[in-house]
Amino acid sequence: MESQEAKVCAVSIHKRVSSTLIRRSLTGLVLVALTTAGLSLPAGSVGPGSGLQAGTALAATANSATCSLHPRGVINLVFSRSKYPKIRAHTVAAIRKGWPRVLVVNRTGASARRTRLLRGIPTRHGYDRDEYPPAVGRGHGVGLQSGSGPTGWRADVAYVPSKENRSHGSSMGGKLRKYCNGTKFRYVFQ
Repeated sequence: MESQEAKVCAVSIHKRVSSTLIRRSLTGLVLVALTTAGLSLPAGSVGPGSGLQAGTALAATANSATCSLHPRGVINLVFSRSKYPKIRAHTVAAIRKGWPRVLVVNRTGASARRTRLLRGIPTRHGYDRDEYPPAVGRGHGVGLQSGSGPTGWRADVAYVPSKENRSHGSSMGGKLRKYCNGTKFRYVFQ
């Protein structure tokens, strides 16, 4: 027969384990809900002392799961040709130079690819440096060369009005948000 102390100890351990499992499950659900909504927690907010002590694998998986669709074939991102005339002109010119028409979503490292590409290209007041293919549509190879597949950090750059470029970037981000890395897409101007 078990002693009273052993029973109390067993109940205490059970409660601690159950509490931890419930907390981890709830943390996972919160992370999945946030990422499904296109949100994420700041770096370092999940871990010891944060109140959100999810398993590392669960946290990493949830934080990287920002997409919901991975369609077959190529999706068309439709933009207004009258709202984005300079972006359209740059896209058409870049494709004529041999840059790929069909791109592949690759969010990982997009900021670094953009920074590396634009280094050394001077800024101009009232203009942005538009890239085609966009950083989110380039992979991580040695370098994307004109006429090759959409991987690497290189791209065609043109100066376009800041307002137009930022509006287009915001619109493109909204359209691509639901698609997973690896999704093929192309610009269509109507």
